[in-house]
Amino acid sequence: MAEPREVDLNEIKRTDERGWSLNPIAASGLPVDKTGNHHLVSIRPGTLRGNHYHSDATEWLYVFGGPATIVWRSPTHPDPQELNLEGQGPWLFELPPMVEHAIENRGDSDCYLLVFCDRPDPRTERSTSLAQR
Repeated sequence: MAEPREVDLNEIKRTDERGWSLNPIAASGLPVDKTGNHHLVSIRPGTLRGNHYHSDATEWLYVFGGPATIVWRSPTHPDPQELNLEGQGPWLFELPPMVEHAIENRGDSDCYLLVFCDRPDPRTERSTSLAQR
């Protein structure tokens, strides 16, 4: 019988001043092209993730460990919309193609996103004007 093993995430985890990000499906060795794009992201206190949109994919954000603020702008509503997420969550948001979005951690410890898309390699466009925090 096979034994459980720990998967070394250090080689696939990307880290910067905002926190870390990794694709848990790719880490498992499952074929990513068959499952879409998935990644797990940390957001350090007071930092912002996002300021982008996907022109060719729907993205879902599962947010937990709040509080956080999500900001978005859609083609049908050009003014930014903002929602404060109080408590620890979880919350789930569906973001259709072309919806700009960003999330800020307003807490004292890391909060997290499990992000998944309906395409294996969505086109990501930067949108630095959405949230300047």
